[in-house]
Amino acid sequence: MLKAIAREKVAEFPVLPFHLRAVSAESLEKSRETNLVVAALIATVAFAAAITVPGGLKGEKGLEQGTPVLIHEIAFKAFVVTNALAFIFSICALAIHFGINDLFLSRIPFWITDITLYQTRSASNLLDHAITATVIAFSTGSYVVLKPSHGLAIASCFICPAVFFCYYIEALLACWVKMDLW
Repeated sequence: MLKAIAREKVAEFPVLPFHLRAVSAESLEKSRETNLVVAALIATVAFAAAITVPGGLKGEKGLEQGTPVLIHEIAFKAFVVTNALAFIFSICALAIHFGINDLFLSRIPFWITDITLYQTRSASNLLDHAITATVIAFSTGSYVVLKPSHGLAIASCFICPAVFFCYYIEALLACWVKMDLW
């Protein structure tokens, strides 16, 4: 029925311009399940990192008891912010996932594929940001803890962002191979 409506035209324009997706329900479900696992793992790791902060907590009695030892370090502050961002992005992806489940449970048949595809892409984009924030949080957390060994701290800061460099090289190679196959 949707294909028939899409073919109808008035004054040379489609009656209802929408795109029919060629995404199988199985691949969409597999993508959603993968997003769910990744989001839950990132949220768990970010939560654990927030509770067990790098450098530990001050144990002496008084006003500063329980305060992070490295609280005045810039790298520690960057760790806290990026760790919180990773947590929030992954929790938002989880919320989107469960919003999709609500749509399935309510059995809205008409636009369910488009809505599910859009929400799965949104969750995937949030997870991209969560992964980026997790890598930065790890890098800054490593730096602040390893700062007394300056060379090792700097090496850690350069090794962690190499993840993005490797990813972009792989993406460029994949595009090159795809173009070569045409």
